[in-house]
This record gives sequence, C-alpha cells and structure tokens, in this order.
Amino acid sequence: MKKVIKLFVLGGALVLLAACENDKFEEELPVVKDNVSFALDIQPILNVQCAGCHNPAANVEPDLREDFAYSSLMEGDEEGIIPGDSEGSELVEMLEWNSEDGNNMPKATPLSPLNIALIRKWIDEGALNN
Repeated sequence: MKKVIKLFVLGGALVLLAACENDKFEEELPVVKDNVSFALDIQPILNVQCAGCHNPAANVEPDLREDFAYSSLMEGDEEGIIPGDSEGSELVEMLEWNSEDGNNMPKATPLSPLNIALIRKWIDEGALNN
C-alpha cells in the first residue's frame, strides 16, 4: 500500500511539473502612472544609473547630468529617442539589453523593469521636458 501511495504522489508531482513547464507566462511590464515627468521621474533614474559614466569628465556622451540630460538626449541621432514611439527608440533597446550592436546600457547593472517602464511611458507620452 505504501508503494502505491508513493507512486501516486510521484506521478502527481510529475504531472504538475509537466503542466507548469508548458505554461508560458509573458513577463508583464509594471503599470506606471500617466503624465510621467522628466524632472521628477526620469532625471532621478539618470542621476543614479547613468550620469556617473555619461558626463564630460568621463568623456562619455550623451551628458546625462542634471540640467544637461534632456537636451543631450534630444540632440542625439533621430533613432535614439523617437517621441511617441518607445518601440522604435534605440534608447529603449539599449536599456532592455536588446541593442543590435551590443551597446546595452547601463553596463554594470540593468535598469529595473519599473524604471524601463517609466522611460517607455515618458517616450510614448512625447518625451517632454516637463
């Protein structure tokens, strides 16, 4: 009887494992607020994650320090940030570590899904200097 119970438990565990393996859950991006502010929401991310390398002292462009970041980001090539189109913006590819040329940012530690979602939302809302 103990063998039957063990076989039943083992069989049930295998069925559960097989069922779990077949379920494919897409990773959902965090839901972020509307009206994302560059000054209040995006610049703090750049200050912590990016400006340490992206500054004149390090000779790395664009300059992402406060008071310089917005103009530096918007002066870049047309594909860097396309206002209203986060899917077509190269910046998003780089931040999601999907850059075709391997230029993924930041080099040390990827941004959190929440920070990427905020940057995406800001771009989709027109990449305003607000």
